[in-house]
Amino acid sequence: MKKNIKDVELEDLQNIMASLNQPAYRTEQIRQAIFKFKHTSFAQISNLPKKIKDYLEEQFEITSLEIKTVRKSFDGSIKFLFSLKDGNLIESVYMPWYDDTSEVIERETLCISSMSGCSVGCEFCATGKIGFKRNLQASEILEQIFLVEQYLNTKLTNIVFMGMGEPLLNYNNVVQAIEILTDPNYELFSRKKITLSTAGVANKIKQLATTNRPVKLAISLHFTTNILRSKIMPINLSSPLEDLMDAVELYYKSTKMPITYEYILFAGLNDTDGDVKRLVKIARRVPSKVNIIPFNDISFIQQTNLSKDLKIATKEQIKNFSDKLKENGIVSITRDSFGGDIEAACGQLALSETNISVKIKPIN
Repeated sequence: MKKNIKDVELEDLQNIMASLNQPAYRTEQIRQAIFKFKHTSFAQISNLPKKIKDYLEEQFEITSLEIKTVRKSFDGSIKFLFSLKDGNLIESVYMPWYDDTSEVIERETLCISSMSGCSVGCEFCATGKIGFKRNLQASEILEQIFLVEQYLNTKLTNIVFMGMGEPLLNYNNVVQAIEILTDPNYELFSRKKITLSTAGVANKIKQLATTNRPVKLAISLHFTTNILRSKIMPINLSSPLEDLMDAVELYYKSTKMPITYEYILFAGLNDTDGDVKRLVKIARRVPSKVNIIPFNDISFIQQTNLSKDLKIATKEQIKNFSDKLKENGIVSITRDSFGGDIEAACGQLALSETNISVKIKPIN
């Protein structure tokens, strides 16, 4: 299988062009074509000599993904199922954010995947229940964005690494994609428009803080004690809360970017006054906010006895918990879930085909 040209590092492409006796600017012409102008064939790159286009065509691929199905929710969100070259599948979710009139879209966010499946295995997440298939290449991460923009004929405003997989366990490919997305030469995204959500890989959070273009960090926290967090989120066994919070503090000090803590509220499990007290202490370590997230149903996939016991908190319980955080000076926001009717909400991405597929328009 040929390598995707988007996965070729800058220095490697420079060396390839030098070996072909090409001028130094040729490398940037190619990268501009594939990243800024998003060409999908080498033949489209009009400023390259034919012999270079022929060489690239022979040696590399330029696309890795294909849209397999598109499913639209009543709330306007859209779930895309992509097939990879090796037959594996991934999903991304488009989320439109409307103004107060509910008529004008203010933000267009794409929730993207970093793995096919997931290796972390959180009990509340359907993705972990399907197991880990493989890490995505940088090209496969980028093409989720490029293909959705092409399909919807739009320019996305925000990217969130909150789809399938744990981004920091695919560190090199995710960082390579982020560096391209935030490279000012390609005019794609400001780093403040990209959020990486992690279940908590402490050593990789520290490493991410040292990159040239760090992005906004969200921590999938959900529990305030190691005993409960390790039971529901096995990753806590290798990155316990103490290590995770030290890494978060270092990340903030290095980047000066406030942290988001994501907290799924489960009735009778992590909603006590003790949880409020511990969460307040965590949130006060660095400038941050807490996003309270309703637990989304995952009964459409095979569950363990532990995941079956997780109970959805009522709106009143969520409001009471959020109010207690606010009373302690913590910024607390109850986050709306998009796409619950098409298994596209937080924790529901599991390659499900159970709902009716709605085609928006054929892709050209």
